[in-house]
Amino acid sequence: MSIEAVQPGIQTTVQDWPGRIGMLSRGYFPAGPMDDFAFRLGNAAVGNSPDAAGLEITLGKAKFRFHQAATVAVTGADGDVTVDGAEGPRWAPVDVPAGAELKIGLAVSGFRFYLAVRGGIDVPRDLGSRATYTMGSFGGVDGRALVKGDVLAIGGSDTSPAVDLPQDRIPEYRHDWELEVVPGPFATPEFVTEA
Repeated sequence: MSIEAVQPGIQTTVQDWPGRIGMLSRGYFPAGPMDDFAFRLGNAAVGNSPDAAGLEITLGKAKFRFHQAATVAVTGADGDVTVDGAEGPRWAPVDVPAGAELKIGLAVSGFRFYLAVRGGIDVPRDLGSRATYTMGSFGGVDGRALVKGDVLAIGGSDTSPAVDLPQDRIPEYRHDWELEVVPGPFATPEFVTEA
């Protein structure tokens, strides 16, 4: 089973959770998904273990062709998702027939989409993880973002039945954020006023 990157978008990488942990003392950052909660929910929806490898798609604008039928879930940022032109659900398992194209539109809220595929993306482990680390050029597919024409194998990792996610567990991605600020050593009235 495999999927092909017809249009990989701005940056699409293979990631897994929790990434490459325990290697920072050797200079290797963990990599892994930026929004690990959305990533793990995608894996849960298709019945994968939380650490199964999936795709992290920055800003969307990506299209994938499925060479065999597969069950997938798209989570993360808000945006249009279609399967052969028909609207596909988000945050839920979706059956994609063989030969179909799954298209992810531009993110309208949030920044990264996640594509979980039942069985996981099958790439070799590198230093204990399948996560792409582009600055170090390892993990994922040759340590790089996907390019047009890349074909990814779908693994046969242990799976459970696909499930619909509870609506109260699905995060909301908004444009307005509330940030807490803690004054630091340079928070003098010249730089940070009471207002």
